[in-house]
Amino acid sequence: MQTFTDSLNPLHTRMDKIKDFSDIEIGSIAQKEEYPHLINVTNINIEVTKKQIKHLHNLEIELEEQAKVIQMETDLDERKTAVSIYNKILADIQSCIERINTELIKVDTPYFGKILFKTKMRGQKIELPIYIGKFALMDPDTYKPLISDWRAPIANIYYENSGPTQSLSYESPAGLRQGDLIQKRQFSITEARIKHIYDAKSGNIAADEFLLSELTHRLGQKLKDIVATIQEQQNRIIREEINKPMIIQGVAGSGKTTILLHRLAYLFYTYKEKIHPHKTLIIAPNQVFLDYISDVLPSLGIEHVQGYTYMFWAKDILKWDNSYVLYKKPEDLKIKEYKGSREFLDTLDAYLDEFESELLDNIPYLRKDILRKRYYELKETYPDIAMDERLVLALEYTFAQKKFRQKRIGALPKDIDFEADKKKTVIQYFNRMTNPIEIYRKMFKNGYIKKDISKYTLEGVVRHGKTKTYRMEDLAPILYIYLKIHDTKEFQREYIMVDETQDLSLIQILTLFMISKNQNITIAGDTAQSIIPPFYIKDWTNVIELLKDRGAQKYSYHQLNRCYRTTLEIIEFANKIFKDRFPKSYKLPEAVLRHGEEIRYISNDKEIEKTDEKDIKRLIDNIKEEFRKGSVTCALICKDREHAHRAYKRLEKYQDYLKKDIVDFSEEDYKTGLLILPVEGAKGLEFDTVILLDVNSEKYPDTEFCARLLYVAITRALHRLIIVENRNKSPLLL
Repeated sequence: MQTFTDSLNPLHTRMDKIKDFSDIEIGSIAQKEEYPHLINVTNINIEVTKKQIKHLHNLEIELEEQAKVIQMETDLDERKTAVSIYNKILADIQSCIERINTELIKVDTPYFGKILFKTKMRGQKIELPIYIGKFALMDPDTYKPLISDWRAPIANIYYENSGPTQSLSYESPAGLRQGDLIQKRQFSITEARIKHIYDAKSGNIAADEFLLSELTHRLGQKLKDIVATIQEQQNRIIREEINKPMIIQGVAGSGKTTILLHRLAYLFYTYKEKIHPHKTLIIAPNQVFLDYISDVLPSLGIEHVQGYTYMFWAKDILKWDNSYVLYKKPEDLKIKEYKGSREFLDTLDAYLDEFESELLDNIPYLRKDILRKRYYELKETYPDIAMDERLVLALEYTFAQKKFRQKRIGALPKDIDFEADKKKTVIQYFNRMTNPIEIYRKMFKNGYIKKDISKYTLEGVVRHGKTKTYRMEDLAPILYIYLKIHDTKEFQREYIMVDETQDLSLIQILTLFMISKNQNITIAGDTAQSIIPPFYIKDWTNVIELLKDRGAQKYSYHQLNRCYRTTLEIIEFANKIFKDRFPKSYKLPEAVLRHGEEIRYISNDKEIEKTDEKDIKRLIDNIKEEFRKGSVTCALICKDREHAHRAYKRLEKYQDYLKKDIVDFSEEDYKTGLLILPVEGAKGLEFDTVILLDVNSEKYPDTEFCARLLYVAITRALHRLIIVENRNKSPLLL
């Protein structure tokens, strides 16, 4: 019989052992106070989980029986019905697996925090112990809350206060409740065993003991949720109201990505009737990044959120298959920057207005003047209606007017088939003339853009037999034309999250804004991490102005300056390099007071491809030592793809000696071991140890661009940073 237990968290095999608390050693008064509650909720969670596992086994039996029915069925209709039932059972199994894995998260770490809230109830002062976890839990017998969800209003008390505080309030189901926070307790719990208890104290501004412990022990694996350590500013952003654009500017390691994902989880909980996972979109810089963040939402009980790169999402809407490929000849960065600018967008809008007028003028229909007039009436009254919908409505109106006129004067109506054919002819004309690629090409052919830009564009956006080519900067304008022509309701998303937005152009951002329902879009990025030429977003002013011009009545802007990722030593090293090379307006990272090792240097006379075996062996031994110290991921970061490719070719033969995987940057999954990748591929990720390879004056001259590259590379490190220098040292590090 087919079994699905391999899809379950391995914790399900240890539940009986977890449930047996006879071997626990209670070593403190706090543990004595807390274990009774933990034992109670663990027993409840395990009982629920076991019932779900039993249900899974029953579904497996049903699936097996249904497979036999399909095999034996000879009637095609009956077989089709049997297959449909089989697929329904399979879907139920998938849902059951998701539920069990969520329950196992509760078994492992049922809660992470507790507040003791002193308030008045029925005229008497009482102390309410409120436990905070990823998921709420009710007592199945009394229906009293045993754990509150981290997204519930009461959790604000936990997140917004560093310790005991007087005169607080929160919204409860019974209304506003006021009182004092007399205790804030934080837990480190694994497999239902208390590892540490931290009693938070007020006034510890720099960093609390619990946060430092979590950061110190964090390993460079896939991104994890941070519900236990959400900071006050992060909490406010996560819980902010909807129906407006939000912009987050955050230094490296400030938690931008994590905030985006936790905000989604909060929105699904708070606005469950308005925002749904399957109608939400995450736009990320690459597939590795999507894999890196893929565990966060499931760990918070959220499934089925769509994540794409911009290119994949845009091609999907345009219905472009593999016959559409990127043009391979070198880019002109000045032209690329122009096509991402507001100036180009305004030119495109002006051209589309003229195109629209010309399109209506040439409609193959004698009554086109009436149609045109009605079309523009609709455009003025209902500006959000797409071009194709306006045309159909205007066409129907024109034919209705004609029929009404014939009826009024008593004229005989023309043949119905003739009328239908005429409508069909107009629709076919419209469809033929509104191919977005051809409209785009026509703008350059007709002299709307300078000749050199037009020639360059028409060379790249062209058909070669069955293959159609385009440059990356042309994809968004073509999509923009498509969205202006066609109704966007089919593509609309209830919420859109965009990460690493500093590398998108204005027109890319606008196309995403166009399909965001009720302007529900959050964009996050760091202007200092713009390392993909031509650096579209130098500050967020142009983005804000664009969104306001396109209908955003309000927006919010947040700046995150504190870096939670790396150590004080690494941040101070980074800031020393960058403080005189970045614009004065840019806020450099502020480190949480977490100390680590000093930055280490390795000197090689030559770059990696020319280094002798002795120096290569010394480098590998240093990397081996990093794994011995506990690193799970070591990133050997190179300047660009070519450099990373050469490094991988030189080092791949040492995999057996290293006894760790050596991973090439072309991999699309985030893996552990030694990852060899360019700075561009490391952006947004983090690693236990970062090793910067071949830092010399030729690779990293004293330019703003190279300073940005080093800024991104250095701030990927969680715990340790090693710099491999060559004889001709980079002036950026002197």
